[in-house]
Amino acid sequence: MKPLEVFKVESPDTTGADAYESVTRDVLADLELTTILGRLWIYIDPTEPVFIFCTLIRTGLPPIRVRDVADVAVASSGANQVVLELSNEEYVPQLLGTIRTRYGHENISQPERKTMTIEVEKTAKKEVAESLAEVVIADPRRQIDERLADALLRITPEGFRVRHHVSTGEEMLFVASEEAMRSEWIKKAEEMMNQLKAQEV
Repeated sequence: MKPLEVFKVESPDTTGADAYESVTRDVLADLELTTILGRLWIYIDPTEPVFIFCTLIRTGLPPIRVRDVADVAVASSGANQVVLELSNEEYVPQLLGTIRTRYGHENISQPERKTMTIEVEKTAKKEVAESLAEVVIADPRRQIDERLADALLRITPEGFRVRHHVSTGEEMLFVASEEAMRSEWIKKAEEMMNQLKAQEV
């Protein structure tokens, strides 16, 4: 995936802006966000005081479903089981948690490392197999939101506890200060976001 298309850090204090850019790059790399964020613009003015963070998030991260990590079928032996043949072991903890919650711990077994079985009613085998295949076991977008929140905690200036935050899943706008929130700061953040979206790369 491409790195950030746009990455700007602006401040009346140019030395401070350079230092902030370096810190932000390190934090984004630490949290593996550099390829997930498409465009990022930060404005910081310690004299006002205000910190503005606007980013566009790359789309194309669908939720992970059972069918993405396992082939789901009805047992061919005539047993009252649905069989999952794992094709991707990365999400095994999430998969196990999901099927244990839905079908009960006592009904799940793992006869082989890449095979799981679920005991079900004889008449429900086909229905369970079909519906289970579509169940969401992980949502990368939620994980991205959590990592972005972590990044903001790390890079927002200390003491800037008054915050305004808008997130749509495709973009995030964040304004923070140590003083009461001003409408002109929010307006500036919205203008920055509009410019980010309109910018030719």
